[in-house]
Amino acid sequence: MFHYQKTKKRLSSFPKPTGCPFCENLRLEKITEETEFHLVVPNRVKYDVWELRRVIDHLLVVPKRHVLSLAELTKAEKLDHMNIVSKYESKGYNVYARGVGSGQRSVAHQHTHLIKTVTKQARGSLTIRKPYIFKTF
Repeated sequence: MFHYQKTKKRLSSFPKPTGCPFCENLRLEKITEETEFHLVVPNRVKYDVWELRRVIDHLLVVPKRHVLSLAELTKAEKLDHMNIVSKYESKGYNVYARGVGSGQRSVAHQHTHLIKTVTKQARGSLTIRKPYIFKTF
């Protein structure tokens, strides 16, 4: 998953939350779907590229209750989560969640990414960390 430079710049312009951004601000987001235990919301800054394909939609499945991992969900919450994820997967969305120990995890509140891409794959990509450059070709 990658952001182009302009998207990365936009992402860094958001103020850093003092607490959990999902617990504090989730109701401020546009809600795509709501169940008893979860909200589905657009990611405020979607990935630009996923598996060398351009991203056309990027949603998050977020438990309403603050949990760090899927293992903390109750049986009813797990079933609800699987029902949501399987519905979007059948519509062509990729499903992705970072584990608790991931160094790339940006929020300490479990959330699952639903990522829809175009079908055409880029032939390759170039990534440089500093200065940040990401290009597909």
